[in-house]
Amino acid sequence: MTNVQRQDLVVFDDNSVISSALFSKETHSLISIASAPVTSPFWLISAIMEDLTLGVSNSFNETTESPPAKKYLGPITLVSFIHNAKYFANAFSKIKIPPSSYKVVDLLTDFVLKNSGMPNHKVLSNILKSIPDNQSSVIILEQPEILLSLLDGLTSDDLHRKLINPVMRRCKLLVVTTKLRSLIQETKDGIEASRFTACTYYKSMAILSLRPLETGRAKDVTGCLRITRGGSANTLDCQVQENEYLYFNQKENTRLFYR
Repeated sequence: MTNVQRQDLVVFDDNSVISSALFSKETHSLISIASAPVTSPFWLISAIMEDLTLGVSNSFNETTESPPAKKYLGPITLVSFIHNAKYFANAFSKIKIPPSSYKVVDLLTDFVLKNSGMPNHKVLSNILKSIPDNQSSVIILEQPEILLSLLDGLTSDDLHRKLINPVMRRCKLLVVTTKLRSLIQETKDGIEASRFTACTYYKSMAILSLRPLETGRAKDVTGCLRITRGGSANTLDCQVQENEYLYFNQKENTRLFYR
């Protein structure tokens, strides 16, 4: 693998990770990042954050040219059920993303304690109130399907209708990360989580899927990234560049290779 040419991360056909076309019209777009349980999508979140705030994904791309003018100057909100604000601060400081460029809504710390005994509709309403309403913003939402296990009786339809759809209307671009469930996990929560992910795909313009190697582990390959079009109609002046990469997570960066 060391002799294979390293590739830049490209999601749209204008050679971008996040195309400026997403911010040019009165639209609300959704990008899904789905990962298998043994893979971590945080390097993709970092790539998106770098692209939005710095104009180029320095930690992932080989290009040595001067970075382009930043395509996006609006607010970025990270809403997470799995990471707290300190985690984001530590991770983003390593790739020189300024703290002033984003806000973190921590839904991990004391979530159960704060919402114990509260009806589902009230919990979802409180979560929605914690998320800024700005039509030009970007919101990154980490693993909202966790709520299907935390809130008794909550369904995929409830979660989409009372949280995902309203959040999508509050921003220009919504990025949702989910963990893929095995089909063997035919518990009620597992089935609802699978339905939630499928519905998210249907609403997405792009789907970024991470999975481990089918042949097992390799010393110089972590897994496979597949980029495909989602089910949403695209009326923007850009198209999703469908592709498949092998990726290798290293301590300071991630390397990509065409499969």
